[in-house]
Amino acid sequence: MVNFTPIRQVKASDEVYNQLKEAILTEKYKAGDKLPSERELIEMFQVSRTVVREAIKILEANQFVEIKQGATGGAFVKHVTFERLSDACYDMFMSGQLNLPELCEARYLIEPMAVMLSAKNYTEQDKPKILKALEEEKNYSPSNDEMVYYRSQMHYVLAEMTGNRFLEAIIKSLTILVREVTKDIQPAFHPDEVHPVGMHDKLVQAVMNNDENAAAEEMRLHLIEFRHRLERAEENFRKTSNGTPHLFCNKR
Repeated sequence: MVNFTPIRQVKASDEVYNQLKEAILTEKYKAGDKLPSERELIEMFQVSRTVVREAIKILEANQFVEIKQGATGGAFVKHVTFERLSDACYDMFMSGQLNLPELCEARYLIEPMAVMLSAKNYTEQDKPKILKALEEEKNYSPSNDEMVYYRSQMHYVLAEMTGNRFLEAIIKSLTILVREVTKDIQPAFHPDEVHPVGMHDKLVQAVMNNDENAAAEEMRLHLIEFRHRLERAEENFRKTSNGTPHLFCNKR
């Protein structure tokens, strides 16, 4: 006997959501465009107000649209950015489907190869943004989160220089994700302990020399040192706190 899969009834709001999402992804509605009004969508889809509102809420939750209030408000299409990828990975981390060692391993595999493209593509036009990122690393803000943000910006700049938007999205999302999942222990240490100023200097010099192999090696060494520093910070945190995040637990 053939085992057929039971037919699932699709909710009307899911169907409205799927059609609107497809229209956004195929750029029938571009970033910044306002979706048709609630009344217009009701007429287009021949559904109730409740169904339309639920579909719009799902679009907003998935960061496809931004809801603006007022007479000129409505649902406006957002830029599809790498933050959505980072959010999805963060949800996987929080649900135990991946861990920090896996994230670090992914960075070891991806970023040294990617920075070879950055070094290959480097021109004098890239120099100002690289030097700006280096200068901003020296920003000593009262907020640890803000300092950690500035220390990670070089990875954004180098990712953009690869010329590969998919690599850029992956690297940026990994950088954000590592930053987010370590927030629990950040209050216990100063950012200088994990990512002191100057850690990117040799890497940047290799990129600016268009030395692809040296850039890859410097990135590899940088990521190894960063992980070791982060492991020590977490160990110190566990010794002085009741919290035990175990960020580097290797369980899958």
